[in-house]
Amino acid sequence: MTSAASARRARLLAPALIALAAGGCSASGGRAAPPASPPAVVATPTPEPSQVPELRLPVADYMLTPEQSAELKWLNTRKVAVCMKQYGLDLPVSPGPVVSNSDSLMFRRYGLTDPASAGVWGYHLPRRENATPQATLSPVQQAVLLGRDATGKPLTSSNGRTVPAGGCQGKVNAELQALQLGGQGPGGASQLAARTKADSFSRSMADPRVKEVFGLWSECMRGAGFSAPSPVEAGADLPSVKEPKPDAAEIRMARSDLDCKARTNLVGVWFAVESDYQKAEIARQPGEFAALRAELDAQAARIAQLVAGLAEG
Repeated sequence: MTSAASARRARLLAPALIALAAGGCSASGGRAAPPASPPAVVATPTPEPSQVPELRLPVADYMLTPEQSAELKWLNTRKVAVCMKQYGLDLPVSPGPVVSNSDSLMFRRYGLTDPASAGVWGYHLPRRENATPQATLSPVQQAVLLGRDATGKPLTSSNGRTVPAGGCQGKVNAELQALQLGGQGPGGASQLAARTKADSFSRSMADPRVKEVFGLWSECMRGAGFSAPSPVEAGADLPSVKEPKPDAAEIRMARSDLDCKARTNLVGVWFAVESDYQKAEIARQPGEFAALRAELDAQAARIAQLVAGLAEG
């Protein structure tokens, strides 16, 4: 094996540790430096595919859990169904909250990571073949749900009862507004976690350490016969991604994608770098994040109380 080939092979085997420069998280955009510098070395996980959903970014401590998010969505749907029933209309709803993979913050955050899904669905979002088809609402149901008739005019009554402005969905949205975290504006508490996870993602994408592992991943993909500049864009140009199901070529690329992620430890490196950015941002605003955590705890408790009440009903 030539020295050049040996060097390429060594670069494709990701190390167990990634060196993180102490000032790395405060170097872009002229942002104020965090009060404490991040550690010089951060352990980089080498997750198996089954472990990726269990990776927990620091900002997740300031967000609803997947279970709580599922409860909030079910609460909305169940309350809408109760409203619709007052007009003699049935709206199918599951007996309780159902957590889906997409409720997780880590769901495809770093591209495709699930081998079981990739082997069947490629880059497509997986679907259950035996899933119950989504109910099609009748014109009357649609009108009461949204508070507008087929012509778009406001619906004021149905089945002898007054329809609230915005229909049952508008009524429920107004009722659940109290569950939203305080400060809805750009600088409010409700946006703090969202801003942090969006900012850390974009900054990690531009970080030299992540760019390097992207390059190793792309090199690995080229060796498998595929061209992709980054895992975020992988598969986007395949004709089959616009079809209901993937073809064999898409599945081959998806499997190669996962293989190259494993060879380069792309997920572990990216996760470590993004975690470092988030830790620095949380350390920079300790008071704001503590207040957000307190609001979140109160929100989660209220959601649980309302879900329990509706489940019993």
